[in-house]
Amino acid sequence: MPRFGWTRVAMALRPMWDAPSEVLRVEIAGHRPLIIDVATDAYWSDTALDALPIEPDELRVGRESRDAESAVSDGPGNELQAFLWYVGLNSFPGELAWWLQRDDRYRLQRWPNFTTLAHTPDHVRMTSLLGYASLTVDELAEQANVAPTEARRLINAFSLMRILRSETPDVAMARPAFDRPVHVATAAAPAPRSGLFRRLLDRLAR
Repeated sequence: MPRFGWTRVAMALRPMWDAPSEVLRVEIAGHRPLIIDVATDAYWSDTALDALPIEPDELRVGRESRDAESAVSDGPGNELQAFLWYVGLNSFPGELAWWLQRDDRYRLQRWPNFTTLAHTPDHVRMTSLLGYASLTVDELAEQANVAPTEARRLINAFSLMRILRSETPDVAMARPAFDRPVHVATAAAPAPRSGLFRRLLDRLAR
């Protein structure tokens, strides 16, 4: 059952922003427990993210009070966004997270800090596109020239990090024409690396 472990973590994390008095405890076989505190934007783990299993065989998730003795961790925590990025990329194998819709349009609300996130050139390219226009997942995959699965993974991660804005097709169509994102017709779309993506790089270089 690939990646179902991290899917459980992602689903448990979503409601945690409405439970500021609680932390999330994740237990993975062969590792000390991870403690996630969304209220302080931090997590504690003795294991580096790149040393965690992408497909954990045994994983348990549970909430507990921040005041519980088992929830207390010594020292400052690690940046939570890096953990959310890792979980988002490695959950919901090949599909969108259950709270997202394929036909909705997505756009970044703020740029992620890639200096602390393990990323690829494809991640940067898709991020640039989402900072420029509101796109469906399929449009994002086409414009960035990546597999749809990779576009869905990125959208999942940004949604879990809470830096993504979404709107339904009805809302997008109801906006004034001058406020709508500009979309290039598929038949006339330039190659991602020589057209739209090149203009994005030019803007970022100014």
